[in-house]
Amino acid sequence: MRIFKGRLRSISAAARAMGVGAMLLGAAGCSVRGMAEAVFVGDHFTRTADVAYGADPRLKLDVYRPKRVRPGAPVVVWLYGGRWQEGSKRDYRLLADGMTRRGWIVIVPDYRLYPSVTFPAWIQDGAQSVRWARDHARELGADPANLFVMGHSAGAHTVALLALDEHWLRDAGLPANAVRGFVALAGPVATTWTDVDVQALMGPREGWPATYPLTLIDGTEPPLLLLHGTGDRTVSVENSRRLQAAIRERGGCARAITYRGVGHVEIAVALSVPRLNSAPVLGDIARFVRNPRGACTADGGNGMTVINNTREDG
Repeated sequence: MRIFKGRLRSISAAARAMGVGAMLLGAAGCSVRGMAEAVFVGDHFTRTADVAYGADPRLKLDVYRPKRVRPGAPVVVWLYGGRWQEGSKRDYRLLADGMTRRGWIVIVPDYRLYPSVTFPAWIQDGAQSVRWARDHARELGADPANLFVMGHSAGAHTVALLALDEHWLRDAGLPANAVRGFVALAGPVATTWTDVDVQALMGPREGWPATYPLTLIDGTEPPLLLLHGTGDRTVSVENSRRLQAAIRERGGCARAITYRGVGHVEIAVALSVPRLNSAPVLGDIARFVRNPRGACTADGGNGMTVINNTREDG
């Protein structure tokens, strides 16, 4: 226990010195992330790596499965961020550790990135990874009807498009009700493309409306949980607030929860290492997984954003 506490203090000191975001994500934090994995990652799950879900060499996924899978266990497909230009499924052992402790089966796919491809390649890849998850849920010991799609940043944008534009999942061979709920963390889900590199990867300007979640709402979408930090300087928290309001106005099911002072990467760190007690992201997601339709009536149905930055409730 003394050794554990000492290593935890070292991680906390590194987090303060480097910033919590750099601690776990980004090149500067690789060694510290490894230290965090050594401390926090348990032996309660198995990992099956590099499972192909498409013909392209990039289209491989990792499956994290609790050693004891409860009947009807949820399946979570996690779509990471990286500005549609970088990222690796190898970096998400900490996230999978926390989710598998909840009894969830976690699937983390790699997907094609710019400049090798442009929009909508990663949306199509995301849909295909969801198809794989549903097709293989039973053999993993899970319930294919208890399927969730979650993502952070650029991955959250993909989550929003899969939730709001049903043709992406339909084109992948999935029925309209294939996914029970969607969770988007710190996503650019109610913005316009102003950065030159993002404009380039989103393709011709005339096609941009199809990349804007706000243009795709019809009120019939599955439940959507939007999580964002008020300290986010990369993607404004107004993205999640605006999308929630627009979906609610059309009679749809959405809830936004914001965390006071939490930044763009820190929200992913809070999810990956809930024992840091920086924000109760995993607990809020767990409540949504238990009852996605609760997002339709949360806050008395008035669409008000919840400010919630209490301790993780386990």
